[in-house]
Amino acid sequence: MYFDNTGLAVVAPSENPGLGIDADYVQTSCILADGAPRFGVSALTFDKVEELLWMGNQGGHVTSYYLTGNGEMQKYTSFQIHANEELRQILTIEDGILALTPSTLRYQMRRGIPIYTHTSVNTKEMQCMLQLTPSRILLGGQQDKLIDYNLELGKETMLVDAGEAGCVMLRPHSRFVCAGNPLGHIEFRDPNTLKVEHNIDTHTGSLSDFDVQGNLLVTCGFSNRHNNLTVDRFLMVYDLRMMRAVSPMQTVLDPFFLKFIPSISSRLAVVSALGQVQLLDTIALAEPRLCLLQINNPGAMCLTFDISSNSQAMAFGDTSGHIHFFATSDNPTFNTFSRSTEFAESIARVHEFPSFGIDDYSYPLSVIPMPVVPPEMPLASDWPPYLVQKVYRKPPAIDPEILHTMKMQGPIGYAPNPRTSRRNQVAYYFGNNGYNIANSTRTMKSPKHQEENSGFIAIPKRYRKVDVRYSKLGSDEFQFDHYNKTGFSGLEATLPNSYCNAMIQVLYFTEPLRAALLSHLCSKEFCLSCELGFLFHMLSNPFQNQPCQPGNFLRAFRTVPEASALSLILSDLHAEAKLKIDLSALIQSWNRFMLHQMHVELMETRKRIEERRLNRKPFIYKETDFPSISGTRERKTTTDCTEVVDVDVKLENEKREDNSEISQLFGTKQLQMNSCLKCSYEVRKESILLACNLVYPTSEPEREEWSFCDILKRSLCPQQTTPAWCEQCAKFTPTAQSRILQSLPKLLAVNTGLHNYQHKQFWQTQMDKVVIKATKLVLDSNSSPLSTASSITSSKPCRYGDNCSRPGCRFRHSFDNTPPSVPTNNLYCSNNWLPHEIVMTLKDDKLDVRKLEEKDKQESQSNTDTRKKYQLSSVVCYVNDQSSADKRNLVALIKVPDSYLQTRNNEQHKWYLFNDFNICPVPAQEAVWFSLDWKVPCVLYYSSPEVLESSSEIRHPLSRQDVFTEDACIARSGGTSGITFTPLAENEVLKAGDLVAMDAEFVTLNQEEAELRSDGKMSTVKPSQMSVARITCIRGHGRMEGTPFIDDYISTQEQVVDYLTKFSGIKPGDLDANFSSKHLTTLKSTYTKLRFLQDSGVIFVGHGLKNDFRVINLVVPPEQIADTVQLFHLPHHRMVSLRFLAWHFLGIKIQSETHDSVEDARAALQLYKKYKQLEAQNKVGEALAELYETGKLLNWKVPED
Repeated sequence: MYFDNTGLAVVAPSENPGLGIDADYVQTSCILADGAPRFGVSALTFDKVEELLWMGNQGGHVTSYYLTGNGEMQKYTSFQIHANEELRQILTIEDGILALTPSTLRYQMRRGIPIYTHTSVNTKEMQCMLQLTPSRILLGGQQDKLIDYNLELGKETMLVDAGEAGCVMLRPHSRFVCAGNPLGHIEFRDPNTLKVEHNIDTHTGSLSDFDVQGNLLVTCGFSNRHNNLTVDRFLMVYDLRMMRAVSPMQTVLDPFFLKFIPSISSRLAVVSALGQVQLLDTIALAEPRLCLLQINNPGAMCLTFDISSNSQAMAFGDTSGHIHFFATSDNPTFNTFSRSTEFAESIARVHEFPSFGIDDYSYPLSVIPMPVVPPEMPLASDWPPYLVQKVYRKPPAIDPEILHTMKMQGPIGYAPNPRTSRRNQVAYYFGNNGYNIANSTRTMKSPKHQEENSGFIAIPKRYRKVDVRYSKLGSDEFQFDHYNKTGFSGLEATLPNSYCNAMIQVLYFTEPLRAALLSHLCSKEFCLSCELGFLFHMLSNPFQNQPCQPGNFLRAFRTVPEASALSLILSDLHAEAKLKIDLSALIQSWNRFMLHQMHVELMETRKRIEERRLNRKPFIYKETDFPSISGTRERKTTTDCTEVVDVDVKLENEKREDNSEISQLFGTKQLQMNSCLKCSYEVRKESILLACNLVYPTSEPEREEWSFCDILKRSLCPQQTTPAWCEQCAKFTPTAQSRILQSLPKLLAVNTGLHNYQHKQFWQTQMDKVVIKATKLVLDSNSSPLSTASSITSSKPCRYGDNCSRPGCRFRHSFDNTPPSVPTNNLYCSNNWLPHEIVMTLKDDKLDVRKLEEKDKQESQSNTDTRKKYQLSSVVCYVNDQSSADKRNLVALIKVPDSYLQTRNNEQHKWYLFNDFNICPVPAQEAVWFSLDWKVPCVLYYSSPEVLESSSEIRHPLSRQDVFTEDACIARSGGTSGITFTPLAENEVLKAGDLVAMDAEFVTLNQEEAELRSDGKMSTVKPSQMSVARITCIRGHGRMEGTPFIDDYISTQEQVVDYLTKFSGIKPGDLDANFSSKHLTTLKSTYTKLRFLQDSGVIFVGHGLKNDFRVINLVVPPEQIADTVQLFHLPHHRMVSLRFLAWHFLGIKIQSETHDSVEDARAALQLYKKYKQLEAQNKVGEALAELYETGKLLNWKVPED
């Protein structure tokens, strides 16, 4: 049945079946339930875990049904819940079902075994229930209470007022708990606190049913007309995003029940009391045809209905005790993924077992049931006693290699681990018993797993990823100086996207690039070049070999949409996708993206400065600017002259528009030529190449031996034939594409592209050929490569460790700042395919690349624009630690220029390995040695001598006029009501040594990750990620002492997990530009102010400034920090809070309800002056002793009175 365009009902097959769903549901069976016809069916529920249908009747009986193979419904279990009360609702959970009657809640297993029954004084006239969590149930009824019930505890945990009308319907939603009462009122409650957030009035008479799907809420009920209740033919529809009604939907029946079809979110099933069903579409409201179904229930009234989770089945229950089952197919399922139902085992008789031969060993004897015999009666299958004796397994023989290298100390022998098996595990082989464990485990593993675990890979300790162990004090107790004794600063790797630490170090040790970024500063909020310049400033001022945290750079990096589009943001990926990330390909994409991003940002800044310089002209009165009778010709001449000047400026700008410090350093001018092979039509285009991707000749088997210079030449000047569009032929034709180099770069950036297996195999093949050639030379000269091994210092650690006092000890110690020796017995280390130095010559548009030989080094020919010598300056390698996916990392081997070295005369220590914060010197040979099973080269930097020997001038980008001018508040309200500071006046100059009290407040972006150790203690795996939210600086001297001149709230675009309002005073909305009433600025604006203060040499006074500066990403010399937490501290004792110090020494109470950075900064300033006063009186020791004695008596808590 459907309705045509005129509104008439038509009973006929559809002309166009694509417009309706007339034949979706067909009644397949009708079941007479238990207790019928005396009791009607009052509750129906499809099981969401198993393929079962549950029924509850008005007599308190529950029955479950399942579908057989031929589509018939069969009874599964049947049991009584209550003696005389009807079933109001049945809810299925993981371990059983919950059955609700007016006065009881029964927890029952699906097999019919009761778990418990809950009754209390509050369970009266119960009507509905809703599962909020696996252990939390919400109960409602025709009473004034909502009951929050805990299934695990078996008791009521909370009672909530539901009003006089009570709550007879509960529906779930992603943000609310929807509760409806009989009077047509629906309340939206918070799922955690159950407090009412919103409410709506639906029908004027009564509410019969409602359902929620997504942002739509649909209700049906009765209207009050002429003091009588009549069925409302309109379904009320509400949009939960705006909490208001939208256009209602009209039905052709009297709606009594309704429910959204689960798998089709726009479909709605509406049921009348007479058994009519109408399927509506909530999206296509103007659909002329509707789908109607009729339940075969003559004289009976429909009491309940339900739809399966996958929408393949519907069930209706009526007053006569019948269950009407509708389905979309002959063998429907109730769930997409269901658990198998447990059935009773069938008892088989003896004569039903098939006969089998006594010599048939393939037949399992376990199918024959054992007879029930007394224990003392023996069985024919019992083994004789001599075959069941206890015999201990013999231990396997000791490895001959261990016996050969073992040294005896009394009865104990010591030998190095040959690493042929796992530690503390002994492998037993049962080959004599016909079952070999080694062979069985090998066949069970996948080929990929066999390849990865086929052999143990020994990775040197300096290349492995170091896990930072956190304590209660975070990473403060971690000994970073144990991993870095070089004087250079490392980078922490705990923040998301810190995989780029290796490339950041490479860029930092490129002197022209470092100088350009340190001199760069623009007004763009998230400028990666600015953030890199700030980070380079931190790396330039190392403090006791402590690492820096690149938090601000990574924060800006996450906001760049191009980086997210290139999948460079790992924090946006889920856990499984992160494990599949290829770090080798990722860091090469990062290198290419970062060079282009810095080029664009520096170029835009230069254009902006030039435009500002050209437009900054003083105002001069000109007669030509105003109407005048005379001077028309002069005005014309002046205008023409101005136009000529503007044209010249524009032409000059167009010539330099693609020029920046990055293109001058990395840029390679190239001419790309596309020539049609049919019509010889040629197109030329000039471009600049910033990074070269190596192209390997995998399709040319005729040539076996290639040098790295050959590959580099092919990659810089590739030639290929490919179909392309020809403008002259007006179609795709074979086109010869080639690139011709027109200039040589100062620094050549190369991406190796070894994330492809074929390319890696090609590299390995070429390395093998170099070693084979070197082996032949050694054999011809009759010299052994091991002859010089005795003169090399041993790489083994000293047995005495750092306590060794032997002069000239040849073993390694942790305090040795010398690179490990080159293993001379490894030909792959001494013979490399990658050259240290190359020569590139450009002549007549032809490029020549060759390895720099000894004779070339002796030549005094200097570099020119067409001929340049290059030295390998940086290598970024991917360390593939196959023991764990989390252990994979990226390291950088960098040849540090002389301008960075503290000891200029130490020539052999130019190469250093940067592994996050683990930095150590390495020999130069190690930079070109690769073991492709764990050490894979990713990025290569070849630098010309002018780059390695350059000493660029750094222009200080921060000036007082640019930093301390009145910065604009980015809050929409203007932030005028939130200004709590007085900016520095023009004549107010901060000099070196001036006091500035500072305090900062923070919010949490990511909670810390902890795990439970075997000893029962919690161990921090990953610390919480903090973000600065407020920074306050207060004058420490002068007539305005104690007055803040910086009090900025820092805007954040990232999701805040915890505002820490109790400790920070920051409330939700304070950091949002749309709602904040504070003086809201960007982090970059406030950061430049702190940088200017640091460069000015002021002394920062505060409490716990070490952590503040660490999160802000600012390295301040210790002589510029006066930290009260350290001043008022006795060694080997606890730190004292600012609140207790202010009460004890100043007699004031701070931080009573919440923290205020202005109040904390003033208290720290007064404490510092109090300390100076005690120091002048020589009473610091007495004051600290009294402080700790008072603190122990009061348990370090400030008394209330």
